[in-house]
Amino acid sequence: MNLKVYRRLLGFLRPYRARLLLAIVCMIVLAGCTAALAWALKPALDEALNGSSRRMIFLIPAFIIALYCIKGVAYYGQAYLMGYIGQRVIYDLRNLLYGHLIEQSLAFFAHRKTGELLARISYDVTLVQSAVSTAVTAMMRDAISIVFLVGVIFMQDWTLALIAMLVFPAVVYPIVRFGRRMRRATLDGQVSMGAMTSLMEETVAGIRVVKAFGMEDYERGRFRRLTREFLDHQLKAFRVHALSFPIMELLAGFGIAGVLLYGGLRVAAGETTPGTLISFLAAALMLYEPVKRLSRANNEIQQGLAAAERVFEILDQPVDVTDRPDAVELPPFHDRICFEHVSLRYPDAQRDVLSDVSLTVKAGEVVALVGRSGAGKSSLVNLIPRFMDVSAGRIAIDGFDVREVTQASLRANMALVTQEVILFNDTILNNIAYGHRDIDPERVRQVARAANADVFIERLPQGYDTLVGERGVILSGGQRQRLSLARALLKDAPILILDEATSALDTESERLVQQAIDRLMRGRTVIVIAHRLSTIRHADRIVVLDEGRIVQQGTHEALLAQGGLYAELYRMQFEQQHA
Repeated sequence: MNLKVYRRLLGFLRPYRARLLLAIVCMIVLAGCTAALAWALKPALDEALNGSSRRMIFLIPAFIIALYCIKGVAYYGQAYLMGYIGQRVIYDLRNLLYGHLIEQSLAFFAHRKTGELLARISYDVTLVQSAVSTAVTAMMRDAISIVFLVGVIFMQDWTLALIAMLVFPAVVYPIVRFGRRMRRATLDGQVSMGAMTSLMEETVAGIRVVKAFGMEDYERGRFRRLTREFLDHQLKAFRVHALSFPIMELLAGFGIAGVLLYGGLRVAAGETTPGTLISFLAAALMLYEPVKRLSRANNEIQQGLAAAERVFEILDQPVDVTDRPDAVELPPFHDRICFEHVSLRYPDAQRDVLSDVSLTVKAGEVVALVGRSGAGKSSLVNLIPRFMDVSAGRIAIDGFDVREVTQASLRANMALVTQEVILFNDTILNNIAYGHRDIDPERVRQVARAANADVFIERLPQGYDTLVGERGVILSGGQRQRLSLARALLKDAPILILDEATSALDTESERLVQQAIDRLMRGRTVIVIAHRLSTIRHADRIVVLDEGRIVQQGTHEALLAQGGLYAELYRMQFEQQHA
């Protein structure tokens, strides 16, 4: 599994093959210079100790200076190139992940926490970088250095080289063992980070509720528990890091001790020169350093692989709603919307949200959906623009199955106004013109006037250039809703899906919003989710849903006369209003 994930991760390096090849060349030069330095010590020391050639005494230092210059250039080249590649891979991975997320249907987000997804894009992807740049650089550079230095020590004295190499099999076990522990600790830490991010996102979004109920201490306690879990996992990872170094040092110490013992006896016996022994020791010490660094690089790679698994888990989630290869453009709507025996079940749900729903909405008709909370009203309207697909049956617009047309052409025929207004941290102008590449400021002002929004906009410090803040925090609920209506007016689509937006507004705001809604509905086919039944008395048809099924439909007067669920809901609201 490790190898499979790593191969997939390394696949992101393909667009940067040329730079990677150049970086490897720099690593080979770097390793060659390191090995050449170790080799040059033997003649330098022998000449210095014997004093037989003054010319060599001057040439060798000049040679070493030249090697260090080349080594510095090679190090800079490989460090910059691998750093560039690593950052580009993270750039590509983040964009791929984000693009995959926004392509997902609403069903994908139904049971996922926003903070958890944010953690994967930010924290997890950052950890991946070490696996594709920092650690890869270290492993390739150090592996090449090991090959060159092993060649040097065997050229100098193959017997001493064998003694120095005796510890190498013992090095493999701690590298593998610590790598596994590092990966487990990293995975646990990533889960904790996701939970922390989710809690922060929820707390910030609901800060008014937290303060209103005096739950600051409770939320601090929840966050402290999560940060404590994350700390414990991080400390476990640090323990692995901290343990790997002394164990590798100890193993290296055994190898050096063996070389000193055997080499010292050979120098004493006159079988080799002191320069050869010191040069060999220098090469052996240089050899053990990259071996020790391999352990640290492996730990970083394991962290990156743990993060990559979580990133790939999201990337491997299939996109439920996609355009078919033979999808056609949906012409402008002119006839009818048909729900034909439609059923819907969310992933991992035990029962259908909608069951065998059949309904026809004619062009120009205003149809209201009513029912108890959880009856399936929002799920039904979410199927029309293909925010998700039906589990059974089909939805046809002018005879076209919505699954057989392009999503862009389908949604171009629709405007959506929801009860929960979504505004972006941008200017009022850009929020109204959201979805339009070419913005006509005068047209925006016209629709703002039609939505009763121009009065409050003109009073703002920068008018239409005023930043609304995150989720439109500087605006009141009625002001946000009028901007949402202006956005729908600007789109000027023939089908309007309206999640009635006046239930949470004060009387004056409700009057202004209702006026804007009436303007928006003119000449359009409207499907409205009604919460206040008094607002849809003049609808052409009212459809009553209960537990995912249509139980009644007709005009307001006909349904009241018929009795049943609609009359019960209307009576309850009427009694509440006059209580």
